[in-house]
Amino acid sequence: MNSIMSSNNSTASNKDLQLFDRYGKSDTWIKQRVDELIKEVKAMLPNAADPFSLMDMIDSLQRLGVAYHFEEEITKSLGKLNENTLSDGDLNTTCTSIPIIETTSLLCFLRCFNKFKDGKGSFKSSLQSDVKGLLSLYEAAYLALPGEDLLDEAIIFTTTCLKSRVERLEKSLARKVLHALEAPSHRRMKRLEARLYISLYEDDAEARNDNILELAKLDFHLLQLLHREEVKNLSLWYHELGVKTKLTYARDRMMCSLIDDTYDCYGTLEELQPLTDVIERWDEKAAAGLGECYELLLHVLFGTLKEFEKELATEGESYRVNYIIEMIKKAAQGMLQETKWRDEKHVPSLEDHLLITLFTSLCMTVACGSFLGMGPEVTEDAIKWASSYPNIAKAIAVICRLLNDVVGHEFETDRKNVATAITCYMEEHNASLEETSERLLKMVEDAWKDINHEYLNLTWLPTSLLMPYFNLTRMMEILYRKCDKYTNAHLLKEYIVLVLVEPISF
Repeated sequence: MNSIMSSNNSTASNKDLQLFDRYGKSDTWIKQRVDELIKEVKAMLPNAADPFSLMDMIDSLQRLGVAYHFEEEITKSLGKLNENTLSDGDLNTTCTSIPIIETTSLLCFLRCFNKFKDGKGSFKSSLQSDVKGLLSLYEAAYLALPGEDLLDEAIIFTTTCLKSRVERLEKSLARKVLHALEAPSHRRMKRLEARLYISLYEDDAEARNDNILELAKLDFHLLQLLHREEVKNLSLWYHELGVKTKLTYARDRMMCSLIDDTYDCYGTLEELQPLTDVIERWDEKAAAGLGECYELLLHVLFGTLKEFEKELATEGESYRVNYIIEMIKKAAQGMLQETKWRDEKHVPSLEDHLLITLFTSLCMTVACGSFLGMGPEVTEDAIKWASSYPNIAKAIAVICRLLNDVVGHEFETDRKNVATAITCYMEEHNASLEETSERLLKMVEDAWKDINHEYLNLTWLPTSLLMPYFNLTRMMEILYRKCDKYTNAHLLKEYIVLVLVEPISF
């Protein structure tokens, strides 16, 4: 292949050469092989040796990122499970079932945990030697709902036990434990999790199924090609806008940062008031005279929404854009209020700070904006719901704001930005920095429980419309857990390379 590519006499075009990956297999062959493997795995699901083998298989399919090929088969298989079946299982099999059945009968299956408690209500000491069971319980516990104290106890119990034993485990199991302790599967971005878990699954000779492993690798390869092309097109589009060279004060993160950094880092109150007025009127002509940076920002903002509207008009769905516009208006109003607080050196209550964050974090605008390109499952009732700042949206905004402020407090304070949640809580409760951070991170955990609760109860919405909310929250965990990777984007390089750049071997 290398000699062909370097030959001056070669008549092969770049397009022809791109049909082959680095291992000499064409994408056509890979797609055919994926279809064959899907058929083989579909035949395996109804023929699993027992319910617990079935759940292990489904759990692997989900973590490897290929469960979407088997939604119908998985639903049928889960329909045959019941509480009596699972009550006969050990800690590992009982807990493995929880993430799998989270959308159906989670509350029923939680009762199975009682058999693992002793007479004093504590987890049995004998469980400490069951590392696989502890690992499954640890993962299941992060699906807790508000008021689920049992699963809160489970997180503490399993974390303590796993940390104390990890250095004595054989390599493949130790890798799984360390991976889980870094972040539970439920809170991981799914494409990144698939890439990381493929390696863990491949090392587990006891649990590995070679057909499932091959499917996971080939499927990841095909999706990586697709996502890489999508990112390339987005990057080219953004580059052509010219904002990177002209709006130099803004972080180079596409649209959201342009608006946020204009209010946070660039504009004065006297300049931002008329900017906000123009956004509220949604009139690009009125932007004339605001200044070059503001005019470019509005040209990009209005132009992008017009493009969406034009494309959706062919399908009779252009009304969706109006809901996004209204959310952008509310975000601008909120950002202007934060600017006033900043200039007045006003420290609001934590409640007021989080209330305005619902609009200014732009999380909800992004989540609702993802509905624009979806299919007929996005009814007008659905987009009305999404633009009404529902409870699941409020919980995500809380997670975004608090994680960001815990790791970014010093940075935001040094640049004299609006008071962070840390400052608000410390002044309101006369608390130390350590106490405040601990309290805010507890609020993050409570917000995750609210998201789990909403997910289980929003049964009238298709799951595909709830996934953007979950995925956005998972992204917040990546960006802001432990440090601010959004501002310090070089810290994301490893993840980006794994998902988009580095080929997977197969």
